[in-house]
Amino acid sequence: MSSETPLLPLLKQEIRARGPLPFARFMEACLCHPQFGYYNTERPKLGASGDFYTSAHVAPVFARILARHWEALWQRLGRPARFDLVELGPGDGSLAAELLSWLRERSPEFFAALRYTGIEQSAQLRSRMEKALREFASRARIASEFPGGKTGQAAGICGCVFANEFFDALPIHILVWRKGRWRERMVGLQRERLVWVEKEPSLPELARQAELHFDPSLPMDGRPDGPPDGPPEGWTAEIRPHAAEWMHRIGGSIAQGEVLIVDYGYTLDEWRGGRFPEGSALAYRGHQVAEDLLGRPGDQDLTAHVNFTELAEAGQAAGLRFASLESQARFLLSVGEPDEFAAVFSDCASEAERQRRAQLLKTLIVPQAMGEAFRVLRMEKRLRYGTGRV
Repeated sequence: MSSETPLLPLLKQEIRARGPLPFARFMEACLCHPQFGYYNTERPKLGASGDFYTSAHVAPVFARILARHWEALWQRLGRPARFDLVELGPGDGSLAAELLSWLRERSPEFFAALRYTGIEQSAQLRSRMEKALREFASRARIASEFPGGKTGQAAGICGCVFANEFFDALPIHILVWRKGRWRERMVGLQRERLVWVEKEPSLPELARQAELHFDPSLPMDGRPDGPPDGPPEGWTAEIRPHAAEWMHRIGGSIAQGEVLIVDYGYTLDEWRGGRFPEGSALAYRGHQVAEDLLGRPGDQDLTAHVNFTELAEAGQAAGLRFASLESQARFLLSVGEPDEFAAVFSDCASEAERQRRAQLLKTLIVPQAMGEAFRVLRMEKRLRYGTGRV
């Protein structure tokens, strides 16, 4: 059941004019409406006073480990005079501010080459980023559009495109298998309330994409050896068209370097094996999961797990090479363990501060926290190593 918010009357008006809305359209409006969308209102979204944390808010730990990774990438690229770091959805700039401060002090040569660009659609968050990065104005740029526009073809990035919890916020279509065919879950109106309705897919290609995600070996109706002629009744597929578009844009923008994606999600094999049979879409408010995806439109975060296989395949089609997909814990340990996370602890002024940093590091790497829930996908272009499969 929906609750009254400034966005709700506009959604009702659109439904009356156009009929039930695909959830992708509803999610896009709830998150990105220029005035009433979740990311464009003044209420805090991030950190203790907001609705969720990201790894970027476990500062300075996350930023410093990434700084080590990117400096190593700069070395692999031959120490170019310019190293581009483009961050998608940087939020309030917490990670960028810590990263630039640390590198300016501890790695002046790499800092001199670094050029940072934060791509943030929210005007509210861009304003906060400008304040956070004011002292780095000569090498930090904040923009609302990706370099090179929708294709990225003219960008010529040498360095890294980084996306931390960016893809999970891209809108999804929700398809459900009903009586031998795919139906789309849409948002309609009933007695002035937002309600779920099921219709024919709003775009013909959605059903085809859902079929590509279906493994005919899955059991039917709970029978282990059921006939391989369709998904189980109620099986859910989440289709995220903008994900592939972004991977094509990123692939076209990179001349040399890598894409680094940190998010929570699954592979196609895991989905086929029964992960998220009822879908993964969630709403968050006040660090709590909200059960009603349609409730308080524009006033709660909407998200869904990422299909990493989809991202990797789209990246390969855009000229990128798959390098690795691993847990966040494994990735961070591979970067920080060789010197026992020296960057994390080097400036601790007291044992209490050292213990606090150790606890923050544990949050990033232990399985019960972010370590196994988040994964890191790396894809490369014109680098010398990187093989594997998702």
